[in-house]
Amino acid sequence: MFVTRTTIGLAVGILALSGIAFAAPETKPIPSMELARSLIDAEQFEQAVAVLKQLDTPDSTATAQINLLFGRIYLAIGKPAKALGFFEEASFASLDGEAEAYLGLAEADLALGDLAKARRNAALALKSDPDLIAAHLVLARADQRIGKAAEATNRLRQLQRDRENTEDVAIVLARFLAQQDGPSAGIAELERFVRQVPTSAGAYDALGQMKWATGRKAEAVQARDTARQLYLDRGQTGRSEAMAAWIKAVDPQGKLKTQETMVEEPAKPIQPELQKPIPPKEAPPPKAQPRSPVEAAPAPPPRRVTQAVALAQPEPFPIAPGSPIMTGSGVVLEGGRQIITNRHVVEGTTTLYVRNGTGYVRKARVAKVSQDDDLALLEIDKAFPEGAVTPISEIVQPTAGRAAIVMGYPLIGILGDEQPALTEGIVAKAAGLGNDPNTFQMTTKINKGNSGGPVFDKRGHLLGVAVGKTDNAAIYQKTGTQMEDMNIGIKGGRILAFLGKVAAAETAAPEMSLEDLYQQMLPRAVLIVGQK
Repeated sequence: MFVTRTTIGLAVGILALSGIAFAAPETKPIPSMELARSLIDAEQFEQAVAVLKQLDTPDSTATAQINLLFGRIYLAIGKPAKALGFFEEASFASLDGEAEAYLGLAEADLALGDLAKARRNAALALKSDPDLIAAHLVLARADQRIGKAAEATNRLRQLQRDRENTEDVAIVLARFLAQQDGPSAGIAELERFVRQVPTSAGAYDALGQMKWATGRKAEAVQARDTARQLYLDRGQTGRSEAMAAWIKAVDPQGKLKTQETMVEEPAKPIQPELQKPIPPKEAPPPKAQPRSPVEAAPAPPPRRVTQAVALAQPEPFPIAPGSPIMTGSGVVLEGGRQIITNRHVVEGTTTLYVRNGTGYVRKARVAKVSQDDDLALLEIDKAFPEGAVTPISEIVQPTAGRAAIVMGYPLIGILGDEQPALTEGIVAKAAGLGNDPNTFQMTTKINKGNSGGPVFDKRGHLLGVAVGKTDNAAIYQKTGTQMEDMNIGIKGGRILAFLGKVAAAETAAPEMSLEDLYQQMLPRAVLIVGQK
């Protein structure tokens, strides 16, 4: 949270932009709802809270408006659980601002990982105000989290047509394209947008993040320096100071800032057969499918979905800004202190941290690595809260045609999202390349950062962990054969062998919706950050 105290002159500038009359710069502004909103827009949250506490609440409408503004503040500083309470109060207090209250609830639910509630509240917000762009963005981001690529794309493209030159739409669309088609697609979308809207601070900020994550450091620093100045011009001094702090951390001598910008394409993969997703070396700034085979058994009872309780604010990694890191994904095992991931995610690291989907950070160490499979076992210094585990009995073997849903943290430096995302597909073949019996092939898309992430079916069974994907460009050069992406996982049976465990009889369980699966597995999927 970046909170600053403005001078009288800056406060006057903010008030002037808001159309608020005052006698002279020395005159203390009269507390009002408009003043509080202006301060929130300028990210002067401390001052906004002080103003809100002085306001009278003569009726339920005023109370609702104050609760809405408190909710906005806590959402902006990364405390969605606290924001949720204020938005709930606002939704009960008055019909005025109903759409804004439901939108706040939807955004807080999304931040806490409760996708089903986020969808419901976004739909209620749109029912009250069909033109509420932010509610459409919540729905698109919820679709994106659970791998509904077509639905998210259609919604964002329609928003782009209906709301041309809207910053929020452009940023979410660019991040989505980066996940679906690679970083260059997201960068191209943002570059197109800033040519049309050169005053878009948020777009320059997101562009800088994407370029930094792809190694285009000088361009990244220049883009974020442009964002810094534009945020300052808007009166958003908090964000401007955040940009300045980041630039100072990654470029203390100002060398990158003065380098001539050169447009270059990201390096192409050079591995001949299997391309393992390679985590970024530098720290980024702070299809419908066939159903799984039906067992010949009585229908199991409805499965109770465990409601994961996310922290009000994710715990930060104790790593200095700009430090070189490697990232990957993993899954927490029974007992809560062991994590399975890929060996290549942790090779060469000296310090390891993990954070699960509900926001808890733990220090980790490598306990064991496999010489036969790309697997590593990590141990953490303190178990995650109860419920954040995958029982050994739920580790099973993949079979062709079965749902294969990867959960992990792909392109985290580019997408700017601290929660895991799902990608949906099926097991294409229960053997890997060259009929390797230890791996399996799936249509589920894997991106950088997915390495080591769990592969679940719709019943919540762990089929294995993601490890890599075919290098189609190299295969085409070698054989002349054009092929679709084929992604590779290490089988659940190999995980059991690595752990010295014996496979149990597979338990019957009903299929879950993607939203329920996400909620159930949220605390089990971890982001792994390593320093060399």
